[in-house]
Amino acid sequence: MKQQRKQPGIGVDGCRAGWLRVVFDEQTAAMTLCQGLEEVALQTAEVPIFIDMPIGFVTAGATGRACDQAARRYLSPLRHSSVFTPPCRAAVYAEKEVASALNFRLTGKKLSQQSLNIVPKMRALDEFLQAQTQAEQQRWYEAHPEVVFAAFNQAQPLFHKKKTRDGEAQRLALLQPYFPKIMDWYATVRNQYTRKEVLPDDIIDALGLAIAAFLANQERAEMISFPPNAEYDETGLRMQIVAVKG
Repeated sequence: MKQQRKQPGIGVDGCRAGWLRVVFDEQTAAMTLCQGLEEVALQTAEVPIFIDMPIGFVTAGATGRACDQAARRYLSPLRHSSVFTPPCRAAVYAEKEVASALNFRLTGKKLSQQSLNIVPKMRALDEFLQAQTQAEQQRWYEAHPEVVFAAFNQAQPLFHKKKTRDGEAQRLALLQPYFPKIMDWYATVRNQYTRKEVLPDDIIDALGLAIAAFLANQERAEMISFPPNAEYDETGLRMQIVAVKG
């Protein structure tokens, strides 16, 4: 992924109040709470975006997406459960009351409450990408925060869960070599939004993705992909999870 040398890194995480976007350029990290994905993409044309949300869906079958399977293997045995199985495409667009039953009929698996809760965001991203050109679609990369942090941790999954105080400290410490001002920055931005809007781990996840994207853009770290050879869904969307070697 070769880009112009001065491009920032963009990390996006879905949150309670919308989409949390962090634009990182090594010296600063600008955090914005966006209501829609059009706003996420605003003023960031041609810059790759790392987003924590499934891109591309299977149509049927119990196997699921190869990228989720690869990510779980990478995070085993500590954080593999953080990679959930997304619904099939039909279930993403079904009413909530019937989505799990439809997914079970097509894949043999019911949907967890976690999956059901974020189906609206999965659908919003899919609808947004379907309306874009192929070139625009290609600059959106699915990036799972736990995979990103494991890659920064010498390919070792993190011991502490992200919602604990130790987990928060561990993740911030892994990012600090790339962003020396991170502790002051984090203390400041935590007060920008209420917990009803943005959770602390949303901020750390979005920043982690932004830093990974920045390092890939600047060719300061090698981008790694799960699986190495991308699969594509029936609409042409890439089903692949990315990170960078720390």
